[in-house]
Amino acid sequence: MRIAFVGAYGNGKTTLTTELSNLLGLPRTHGSAMRDPAGGVPKALEETTEAELIQLAVRRYAERAVEEAAAPAGFLSDGSILHEWVYSKVRLSVGRYPQPPTELGDIARPAPTAVFEEVVDQVGLLAQAHARAGYDLIVHCPNERPLPDGHDPISEYFRVLSDKLMLEIVDTLGLPVHIVKGSVEERLDQVLSLPGVPAPKAAH
Repeated sequence: MRIAFVGAYGNGKTTLTTELSNLLGLPRTHGSAMRDPAGGVPKALEETTEAELIQLAVRRYAERAVEEAAAPAGFLSDGSILHEWVYSKVRLSVGRYPQPPTELGDIARPAPTAVFEEVVDQVGLLAQAHARAGYDLIVHCPNERPLPDGHDPISEYFRVLSDKLMLEIVDTLGLPVHIVKGSVEERLDQVLSLPGVPAPKAAH
């Protein structure tokens, strides 16, 4: 069973996939941290240029694709192959430090930014094709808890926009999509009850 877990930053994907990996014996796939673009001075994600942002997104796309291909018997994808594209798309659309009430797509971007966004959209098409062929089902972890302090430039507004875009995309993939809510234990029970999910190897 190849399961992709989607949702914005801080929505509980890592905690849930780590617990499920232990229970089901399936590997948890994920990319490296999006920082320190190659060919330049090490820097944090929020300090990257638009071009460097795309480089980091492509690097994680490749890492995820390799990890998932190495687990043909099944895996739990923490974030999914779509995650970096969604992050890049939202950041290019609303900037590094987005604040409401701007809506995604309502900003008149400078010409260079618009070109970068077009490139990211093309990468997004590859990610969507990979998701259609590479996943059996998608589990969405929605925003249920406030974002902890100290996670700039991610904001609650950024999370809302990211979740909105992610749900719009997964609804077009033709794959089963399930939303899990509540505590970690409640989310575990909901995932384990989904059709096709293997039985736990150990009681939880």
